Amino acid sequence: MQKQIKGCLECLYLMIIFGICLIPLLAMSVKASDNEKENRTLAAIPQRYGQEGINWNYIQELGKYFEDHFAFRQELVSMDAMIKAELFEVSSVSDVIVGKNGWLYYTATLDDFQHRNLVSDRMLFNIAHNLLLMQQYTESMGKQFLFIVAPNKNSLYGENMPARLSCQVAEKSDIERLRPWLEQTGINYVDLFQLFSSQNEILYYKRDSHWNQKGAVLVYDLLLDACNKRHKIYDDDDILITNDYYGDLNMMLFPTGAKPEQYLNYKGGNTWEYRQGETVEDTIIITEYKEGSQNLLMYRDSFGNSLIPLIAGEFSKSVFSKYVPYTMTDLVTYEPDIVILEKVERHLHTLGKIPPVMSAPEVRLDEDSVIVDNNANYSIVKEGSYWKITGTVDSEGMSVDSRIFVEIEEREHNSVYETFCIEINEKEGRNDFGFAIYISEVVLKSDNFKVRILKETEQ
Repeated sequence: MQKQIKGCLECLYLMIIFGICLIPLLAMSVKASDNEKENRTLAAIPQRYGQEGINWNYIQELGKYFEDHFAFRQELVSMDAMIKAELFEVSSVSDVIVGKNGWLYYTATLDDFQHRNLVSDRMLFNIAHNLLLMQQYTESMGKQFLFIVAPNKNSLYGENMPARLSCQVAEKSDIERLRPWLEQTGINYVDLFQLFSSQNEILYYKRDSHWNQKGAVLVYDLLLDACNKRHKIYDDDDILITNDYYGDLNMMLFPTGAKPEQYLNYKGGNTWEYRQGETVEDTIIITEYKEGSQNLLMYRDSFGNSLIPLIAGEFSKSVFSKYVPYTMTDLVTYEPDIVILEKVERHLHTLGKIPPVMSAPEVRLDEDSVIVDNNANYSIVKEGSYWKITGTVDSEGMSVDSRIFVEIEEREHNSVYETFCIEINEKEGRNDFGFAIYISEVVLKSDNFKVRILKETEQ
């Protein structure tokens, strides 16, 4: 009798366990996982038959689909993340670092924080040099150019980073090393690091990677002051405080059950309208304020989202673009009076890797300052209405700040163009002595031309 009871209890136990395991599958029809809350592409439901017949990977793909879509997935993921974060200060998501006192940081900023995997001195020159060519082009059209870097959160508020990650392997970060190059080159740089460091209060969200609304207002004030543009001044009387903000890191780590943060809603801004785009997340946004003056073009990333409602209410027309590479013909298309380039600190290196699409400036050189590089490797392709020439030079005999030029001979006429200096990925690794130029087909009317690569010699 006891054996029968024991056997029944064992069967009941197995049935309960098996039933619990079946719940996520059986409940999928009424409680599917919310795909939109995950910052990745989830597996699609597989097909038994494809264009080539039977899908022999159907069972494997069905398993992946179930892993991504079973019922209550988000709740279980959030519960697991909550336990790890609250009890052990460990993240269950590789893109998020769980810090002290409930702070979250973006993992992609860790190298900058630890001063690890720094770019070369040549790359620092490349960044400053490329910005200078953009600034010179902008100013040659009678427009104002400003460059700003949005600080990583842990560059300003690193005291809540986990102790195990708080070591720094070099004295300075890339942005600290870049500042002297910007100053030496004459870039119109507005220092947001100094702005935030001078404040007595924390102006970034605890569970988001961006500055909060009060921080955005400070940046807005500093930028428009740097443009010598009169603008609305916001104060504490303009703030409506709510507790309903869910930051990007917050939602990445806790798809459900995330804790909201305080949100400062600034009231009383000028009434502007969207002419293109519908939200601040859109890649290209054009706004209009009928009572404003001047036009603005701003190349920006997600740090510009909170600036858009503030800045759009000051200019007659504002264009906010996330497109990369930057297309400098935008200055003709949109006719801005002011051009602002905003780049987050962790993506600074892209300014030395991805050249803007811009007609290369023609220059006159002192022949004694350059030599022909017969060892240069380059390629020529047609991209739209431009000829694009990219390649690398032999760095022997060059200084860190040596410039690179392309001489083009067409119909016995020689012209020399200054290149953007960029990093090129080769089989042997990264080569920071790369170059790129765009030359309009209006200038080069045929494909019958000769190319020589010139480089400045070491001074």
